[in-house]
Amino acid sequence: MKTLLQKIIVLPLFISLLFSLLYSQVAIATNSTFERINKEGVLVVGMSGEQPPFNFVSNLETVIGYDVDLATILGKSMGVEVRIELMSFPELLQALKKQKIDVIISGFAFTEARSKEITFIGPYALSGKSMLITKKRLKEIRASTGFNHKNIHLMALENSTSQTLAEQRLEKAKLTPIKHYEDALLALRSGEADALVADLAICELAVIRDTLQELTTLQKPLAVEEIGIAIKKDEPLLEARLSEQLRTLSKGDELKKLHTKWFNSPGWLELLP
Repeated sequence: MKTLLQKIIVLPLFISLLFSLLYSQVAIATNSTFERINKEGVLVVGMSGEQPPFNFVSNLETVIGYDVDLATILGKSMGVEVRIELMSFPELLQALKKQKIDVIISGFAFTEARSKEITFIGPYALSGKSMLITKKRLKEIRASTGFNHKNIHLMALENSTSQTLAEQRLEKAKLTPIKHYEDALLALRSGEADALVADLAICELAVIRDTLQELTTLQKPLAVEEIGIAIKKDEPLLEARLSEQLRTLSKGDELKKLHTKWFNSPGWLELLP
């Protein structure tokens, strides 16, 4: 009887200890990024540096753009420095999960699939989707098969919502994921591919910079997306802080100023490499 009584007493104590250990591990994991930012005084922001006007490397070899300005404002409001880590767009999500970066601010669109992996804060901007294609090829495709055909070769940035859109709405076409937009431009001019599915800003900028005037884009966007900030899961304090700052910027005129500077004014075009 004594042995049984001891077991009955010890079992709840064991369960209580087990829950305490599990809770402490969860507590350590939760808000770890926020605590590190405050401790080191640095917010590490991941971006591609290849998405003008959201972010790009200028001809002065500095990283500038809408996202850079926004990150700077957020860092200042948090009382920390901002360090930008450049990497190809497909690498951003894994870098966030592995805590190589604290946040993604890189023309990053909200999707249901992404929301299962990360916490999305925002939006702070809207972006359309379109296609970049030569004028000659656009006329040929419209007069024959249309874009959703097995003989059509499309491209889209790897791990982007452009890739997802092409896979879902143009599923019959051949799709090649790319890591850099420059690769797509070369493929379009050589005839290796028919069109690039990309952000409207990327398509329009390529048309503006096309000295041969061979490129064009669609008259109407394929879709409109919400652009926001991505952080890893289990960061409620960081989420609350960034959400509060975005609300403050939205109520004021800071976001409007950034939009005017980078989407309505052509001055930054002179800084393109």
